[in-house]
This record gives sequence, C-alpha cells and structure tokens, in this order.
Amino acid sequence: MKIATIIVRVLLGAMMLFASISYFFNLMGEQPQPTGDLATLMAGFAASKYIFPVAKSIELLAGLMLVSGKFVRLGTIILLPISVNIFLIHTVVTGTDIPMAAAILVANLFLIYANWEAFKEIVKY
Repeated sequence: MKIATIIVRVLLGAMMLFASISYFFNLMGEQPQPTGDLATLMAGFAASKYIFPVAKSIELLAGLMLVSGKFVRLGTIILLPISVNIFLIHTVVTGTDIPMAAAILVANLFLIYANWEAFKEIVKY
C-alpha cells in the first residue's frame, strides 16, 4: 500500500505540475475554439480574468507538495475541489477525456483514503 501511495502521489503531482506549467508558459500551443456549452463556460471564465491563473497556481502548489512529499495531506485536500471540477467539466460539459478526468479524481480520493487518519478530525461531527 505504501508503494502504491507513493506512485499515485508522484504521478498526480506530476500531472498537476505539467498542467500548470504548460498553462503559464503556453507550452500546449493554440487550442481550438470551444463550441456549445464549453464556449459559454469559457466565456464566463474569460470575463473574470483571475479564475484560471488562480486555479493553475493552486494546481502548481499542490503538485509541488505531492511530488516533493512535503505537506502531502494539505496538497491532497486543496487539490480535491479542483479535481472534482475537472471531472465534472469533462463529464457534463465537454464529454471528452472522461477517463483522464476520472483518473485524476480517483487518484485524489485514493490519497485521501491512504491518509484517512489525518482527515478523520475534519469530517468528525
């Protein structure tokens, strides 16, 4: 279980690092123009010019936490809303890349499960 946790932690952190670094340095090149519901969603994001930079900054910090092994629990918990949104956007809005979005969410949930002792106090009623 410990080796699986390390592998999942490093892979998820690397994916978040790659996504945020490629956003900030525009490594992916020009993307095709969105259509339909995605175009409406992206127009809303474009109107508020801070959402993508903030989300990508959080992804960068969480990715660094996961890859380095420092503050893993904090990185996991701050990455949860982002991974849920990634999954929901891909399943509900675009309908594409669902396996990758599901893998991100499952990896994040796995890391929460693996560190459940640290999160028990959060969900205690």
